[in-house]
Amino acid sequence: MESTERGSQEHLRLPEEEASLKKSASFGDASVTGIPPHMLAERRGSKVRFSQSDLKDDGDGNSYREDDEFNEKDDVSYTGVLRNNSAIQRQLAKSNYVLNGRFWHSTNDIVPAPKCDSLRVPEVGRRDSWANRRSSITPSESDSVSKYHPRKRLSSKFQSLDYNVVESQRFLQDQEEVMPKAVQKAALTRWMLNFIIGLYVAIIAVLVALSIKYLSQLKFMAVYEVIKDCNTASCLIPGCLVWMSINMLLVGLGAYLVTYHAPQAAGSGIPQIKCYLNGIKLPGLLSLKTLLAKAGGVVLSVCGGLACGKEGPMIHSGAICASGMARGEFRCCTKKWSPKCCEPLRKDEERRDFVAAGAASGVSAAFASPVGGVLFSLEEGASFLNQMLTWRMLFSSMTASLFLNIIMSAIHGHPENMSNPGLISLGYIGDISFKTIELPIFMLMACVGGLSGALFVQINYKITLFRRRIIKKNWMKVAEAVFVAGMSAVILMMLIYMVPDCQPIRQFNATKFCAVNGSMPEIIEYPPGHGPVEPQKMNKRSVVNLNDTYDYDMDELDVVPHLDEPHHDVHGGQPEGHQDEHDGHEHGHNPYGFHGDHGYTFRGFCPCGYHNRMADILFKTPEGGLHAMLHQPYDEWNFTPLLVLLISYHLLATWTYGLMVSSGVFIPSLLIGAITGRMIGMVVIQFIPSVGTSLAKYALIGAACNLGGTVRMTISLTVIIIECTGDITFGIPIMLSLIIAKWMGDFFTPGIYDIHIEIMGVPLLPWEPPEMTNTIRAREVMNSPVECLRTQEKIGRIAKILNDPESHNGFPVVDDYDPDSSISGTYGRLKGFILKSQLKQILMAEGEDISPDEYDSVIDLRMHMDRAPYSIQDEISLPRVFKLFRGLGLRHLIVVTDRNRVAGVITRINLARFRGEMHKGHFKLEELEVADS
Repeated sequence: MESTERGSQEHLRLPEEEASLKKSASFGDASVTGIPPHMLAERRGSKVRFSQSDLKDDGDGNSYREDDEFNEKDDVSYTGVLRNNSAIQRQLAKSNYVLNGRFWHSTNDIVPAPKCDSLRVPEVGRRDSWANRRSSITPSESDSVSKYHPRKRLSSKFQSLDYNVVESQRFLQDQEEVMPKAVQKAALTRWMLNFIIGLYVAIIAVLVALSIKYLSQLKFMAVYEVIKDCNTASCLIPGCLVWMSINMLLVGLGAYLVTYHAPQAAGSGIPQIKCYLNGIKLPGLLSLKTLLAKAGGVVLSVCGGLACGKEGPMIHSGAICASGMARGEFRCCTKKWSPKCCEPLRKDEERRDFVAAGAASGVSAAFASPVGGVLFSLEEGASFLNQMLTWRMLFSSMTASLFLNIIMSAIHGHPENMSNPGLISLGYIGDISFKTIELPIFMLMACVGGLSGALFVQINYKITLFRRRIIKKNWMKVAEAVFVAGMSAVILMMLIYMVPDCQPIRQFNATKFCAVNGSMPEIIEYPPGHGPVEPQKMNKRSVVNLNDTYDYDMDELDVVPHLDEPHHDVHGGQPEGHQDEHDGHEHGHNPYGFHGDHGYTFRGFCPCGYHNRMADILFKTPEGGLHAMLHQPYDEWNFTPLLVLLISYHLLATWTYGLMVSSGVFIPSLLIGAITGRMIGMVVIQFIPSVGTSLAKYALIGAACNLGGTVRMTISLTVIIIECTGDITFGIPIMLSLIIAKWMGDFFTPGIYDIHIEIMGVPLLPWEPPEMTNTIRAREVMNSPVECLRTQEKIGRIAKILNDPESHNGFPVVDDYDPDSSISGTYGRLKGFILKSQLKQILMAEGEDISPDEYDSVIDLRMHMDRAPYSIQDEISLPRVFKLFRGLGLRHLIVVTDRNRVAGVITRINLARFRGEMHKGHFKLEELEVADS
């Protein structure tokens, strides 16, 4: 009786309220506020685009459209219908509000109004719910919205993780038996598992690095043997075919692994890890099969010549290792070992914290940056933080970096040096002091980096939409990756032929060698003041110039001068001080070809005594190219080849990201930025000679700004670059440039990770609630009607709910409620909350097979339900709901009336539907469409 009275009062409005509603709801012909469409047509003179014949009766005297759909899959809200509300309309009138991808404007704007033919007449007694008053979209409109607004929709297939502990009576009884020793044991187990996580990440990093090194050496050696004596365009064709074949074979294998066996291994994995740490369940993201496809796939992608790096996938790999540790289950063949000490840690909350530590360890192993890894997890990933978690993340990161250093140093033959802390080291830049006049130049470079990053994001966004629309079948995804690999080889070979950029071989006496080979060398002329560079001061992480002798791996990641051994000639000669007639520099030995870890010196299309600089840079993995841009001297490159290389590689990197292969965007973005910075530095040195001749600082700033403009990282990226270079003096220019680059990029587009999350339709909750939502109440966004259970419920009804694929994952438990009643205002007084997983366990305890005769039996839920669930009153504002929901990591939030009667339930997607976005200086509030996929 009480709910009937409350329901009828919902439709009684004072005359002044009715006038206010009509005045504030003038959104073309579609404005209604609880007024039936036929009454609205009478008041406006039948201008409503609405056909009464389109409506059907639901048996209770309420009209509805046949295409209105309810999608209550799992724990997300259904996409029901929506009527306008005066409070929300007042907010809409203040800004260009987007509903389901379409703009709703204020009454002063002359714009087409949404159609009214999809509105449902409000049900009698139904509470004034925003989810029940949403304007549904017909199938044709939905297709149109999805086609032209792919970022304005959320997918209902994503579920939330259970971070909240269900404090049932049985749980509390178990807690009373917990002893202090068990708490201490659990704390010690956490630290032990974090140590093992760091160790596992280091081992994976070593395997990935060595595999890429030796496989890429074999590939480039095969290609070089075909084209080493080539000086005409026609002879490049066999080499190009060999290069294409190897690339296509490797990338095809990697794409097959990802596409057919582990789709979650595609890309860098950082957007998915960010979603997981936000509280979203992504099936298959942290499985062992995904780890194998991720680690093996990135080796094949990098060696297959794609414009990608291995650093991003290392973050995903670290997260998978951490997730496996959190499960506390270790498998070997058919045997499984589950240590008893890990039982208290098998919860979503504990697993989330371990995954955050694993992601930090992945960054540490990739960039030799333990502190940067922690900051990366805090800035980009983890949504739920505490002091102890920060310490544990740092411990895992330090462990990963330490063991990687030990193993890699031992492999390179000098374990005592401890000089290989990460997969990539930018090396000791040398003197990178800056002058005051250079700060405006760095700021300008930051603007260029932000624009370049925004351009990268926008182009990749368009390519991704094309892929989702056209390339849908698995074989097409594999074929696209193979095609991109082949085209990459063709484009790079064309650059070698068309833009050779011939440079003299430094410290090489070409007279005898060229005379023996029937040609005379060209006169080597250096620009004024730019002759052979003197050796720089070296330390354990130094990178000396090309005139010195040093050992570094194929990716030029870890440069280690031999300080305590005689320097061997790079071409296989004797140690210094023992040069004889076999010295290649003085007596005409061949300077071209493969020189171990130094890579290749290729003459192609250049005079004798010169080498093809474009071939030298492209016969390396992207890490080697980045290292060269940072450390090669001023006169090593001309401006035009750099410009051609920049445009070509930018397009290749944009095309590559998003393929169904394991790939990262860190190294391509750094390389693009380093090329840009080097070009700007050449211009600055030309017009302002007082700044010196070092291009390293400009390449470093350019690399940082381009990466920051692409991924929109600031604090963590600053620390990562400082730890990579081993020099803190350049921290202020880097930080200043990254902030400006982020601002510039945010002005035009979201970051690359954020835009891919939006395309996937993941209901990600940002750090803060959207602006201009304070007047929206909980009752206007909640799910209603709600499936409720009684404290003593029949087995038949529980089984029916569990068998319903569209039911939620949690249900309020109430009393004084008749589920067969047709009145749907409120649902009884709240007594507790119970999860679907608990109901399944209860029925399993009753027996595997429940006969229909037992359906009328009653189960007491009071022992199993959470007796004090989180609940809010229906008048609370949306920002307060948002902060409570996100801060506590909830999955369900019950909405009650002032008499503690259940009115609805709020889930993640109810809050994620509202998005505030600043684009090109204009703020707009959006409500997103909820789709089935």
